[in-house]
Amino acid sequence: MSEATTRSELSQVLDELKAMRSDIQAMDKKLDIHIATTTEKFNALEEKINSVRTELKAEMQSVRTELKGEVQSVRTELTTKLQAVDEKVTDLSDRQRVVDSRLWGFIVALVGAIVAYLVKLSFFDKI
Repeated sequence: MSEATTRSELSQVLDELKAMRSDIQAMDKKLDIHIATTTEKFNALEEKINSVRTELKAEMQSVRTELKGEVQSVRTELTTKLQAVDEKVTDLSDRQRVVDSRLWGFIVALVGAIVAYLVKLSFFDKI
């Protein structure tokens, strides 16, 4: 059942194995080159990502600073307007007190005049 192999057949098999080995070595070299290329691309991509992060952080910081300035200016403007409104309310309150004082003075004078007229009518109605 076992066949005898000839020297030429064995040399052919050996040659095929050597060819396969050289093919495997060539594929290993291609694979190493592909790995190196992929690593370089990955590192370049990582550097780009880091630079974009740095740019974004700088941009966010400048936007944050700008917003703080705008918020501060709005706050200052609102404070100024609130003070003006407060002064106007205070002025209106003072004016209202003056008007109330005049009105009460007029009412007291009118009541006094009516009482004086009634007293005159009751005590001196023939004159």
